[in-house]
Formats: sequence, C-alpha cells, structure tokens
Amino acid sequence: MKKSMLITEITEKTGLPKSEVEATLNTMLDSITEALKARESVSFIGFGSFVPVKKNAREIYIPGTTKKVKVEEKYGVRFKPSKKLKAIVENS
Repeated sequence: MKKSMLITEITEKTGLPKSEVEATLNTMLDSITEALKARESVSFIGFGSFVPVKKNAREIYIPGTTKKVKVEEKYGVRFKPSKKLKAIVENS
C-alpha cells in the first residue's frame, strides 16, 4: 500500500476531507521522523515500535575481491512488530 492509497482509504472510512487526512498523516510522519532523529523509540500499542539502532564501524570485504572497505558508524531504524500484529499476519 502506498501513501496515496492509505490517504484514500482513511478518507473513505472517516468521511474527512482528503486534504485534512493528508495533512494529518504528513504531520504524524514528520513527528515520527523527528523522534527517531533524536534517537527516541516510537511505539504504537497493538502495532509495533520503531527503534533507532546504532551500527558500529566495521571493515567489510567487497564480494568477488579481497579488497577491504571501512564502513563508518551510523544509525538505522528497526521496526519491531507487536505480538498482536505478528499473530494477525501469521494467521492470514
């Protein structure tokens, strides 16, 4: 599902104007992004959590060669689904 499809579905289910739904969704995504940027977890009970994770610096080999490349330390995001969401997906 793409963002535009989600906006359309929410609009149909709630009867709210598409512009309000889009603005609300954009604000929500911006808030999640800002929290993750500040290295804070974002949790939705019954859905899951977005957790910032630190990836340590390391050396890796380039496939097909013996050349090593240093990868700098960086942060990423991991999604941890809730037990409820896991159960729904497994049983569908």
